[in-house]
Amino acid sequence: MIGHQKYFVLALLLASGSCLAQAHYGANISVPIVSKEPSPTRGFQLMLNYDPQLFQWRQFNVYFDGGFSQFHQTQTPHNSTISIYSIAPVVRYTFKRHGAILPFFELSVGISYLNQTRFANRNLGIHFAFQDRLGVGALLGGAEKFSLGIHALHYSNSHLAAHNSGISLPMVLDVGYRFS
Repeated sequence: MIGHQKYFVLALLLASGSCLAQAHYGANISVPIVSKEPSPTRGFQLMLNYDPQLFQWRQFNVYFDGGFSQFHQTQTPHNSTISIYSIAPVVRYTFKRHGAILPFFELSVGISYLNQTRFANRNLGIHFAFQDRLGVGALLGGAEKFSLGIHALHYSNSHLAAHNSGISLPMVLDVGYRFS
């Protein structure tokens, strides 16, 4: 019995040691700069993110974000606004620091709920969609509290329905702040 207790204590110590890295919490707000499908699309995306600091390997890190987006199409009188709720893991590759700038590349595929199946003249098919995001940016300052980036954002049901028009925003400006 004593042998099993040693393994239990060792496992407990290893688990608590991996939790010693302080988790980071933050928020990002994004606005479309260039829209493609439909065009012109305006609006915002507010994402809350959680980085448990558990999924790191060399320059790679995985964190999670979830949030709310609302986009509107200015040239269509009907179906001109859509609200989207999404959650996704994000894989980030961090490059070499240059002074107070820590550049990164990131990609993400998550799930989202669209409050309607039509947006402007596009038939999105169903309320469920995948959210794809690809971008570059940088953490700013020695404490890495602020971030600035450019992302491409796409929503699509990946042909799970007969209609799959999707929403494409090839350039989205992203500004973030990390609370801890």
